[in-house]
Parts: sequence; structure tokens; C-alpha cells
Amino acid sequence: MPSFSGVKSGAMALWLKRAGRWQRAHALPSYLPPEYLRLSPSASGPAWRASGPLGRYGADSLPEFLEGLLLACRRPSGGADRGLWLVTATGGLEPAAGIPPFDPRELWRPGLELAQLRRPRDKWLLTLHVARPGGALLAVRRERYLASWRTALEGLLTACRT
Repeated sequence: MPSFSGVKSGAMALWLKRAGRWQRAHALPSYLPPEYLRLSPSASGPAWRASGPLGRYGADSLPEFLEGLLLACRRPSGGADRGLWLVTATGGLEPAAGIPPFDPRELWRPGLELAQLRRPRDKWLLTLHVARPGGALLAVRRERYLASWRTALEGLLTACRT
């Protein structure tokens, strides 16, 4: 369990970086879905860090980060369409029942990225850089999905808990 600023606890935590130091945060501040967000594993400090316009936040686990993002979003839904689509290698879209389960430790840098699309509106392109079994070896693959902000976060949370 990481310890920052002399704080050590068995409970998971969210973190905020202020004045160059990581401090515990009970929750993330409310926000509107950004145009871009990356959550990536970190070698020092919190195990997971956010990059993008939300600020300098971290978390001890990816599920905790996703839960914090879901709770703090001021506009949680992305419209009436709550579908999730897999972006195929040819650039086509296929309906997806969900994101295949993965262990968050199998995400490699840059981790996962959410980028807002201009069209269709209120949709984000989710890119996962995940190591999946490829025969006897783990192979890093880039998987892409299209969904509303909330649907993408909920899909990620479900996939990394199963």
C-alpha cells in the first residue's frame, strides 16, 4: 500500500496533488465530462493518475478512480443512447454487450484514454492498452470502444471487477 506525506492506511484512497505533494481526497470535485482524459498506471505516488483538464488526481486502484469519476460527474448521462460499440480493425462499429474482463494490472502505458468525438455528439472514444492472452503469451493490444461518458465508465468498472 503506498504511503504519501507520512500517511499510511489499509483503506483505499483518492489523491489530489497540491503544492507538489499528494494529499488524500474524500471525493473528486464535481466536473463536466472533459474532451480528453487519460488514466494510467504510475511507478511512484498513487498507483493510478489522471492526465487531462480535470487536474492532478490519483487513486490507489482503477475501480476506485472510476467510481469517483462516476459519482462526481455533473452530467452523467450522454443522451438516451446508452449503447457500447466496439471499433473494429477496419474502423467499423459492432454493438458490444460489454468490455471483456481484465485485471487493471494488465493495462500498460498509456493505460486508458477517453476522447470526445465531434460527431456523433456526446460520444467518447475509449482506447484501452491491455495485455490479453495470445496463445501462451500476453500480448498488448489496443482496443477501442465508442460510448457515452457514463456508459464508458460503467463498462470499464464492470470489466475490471469481474
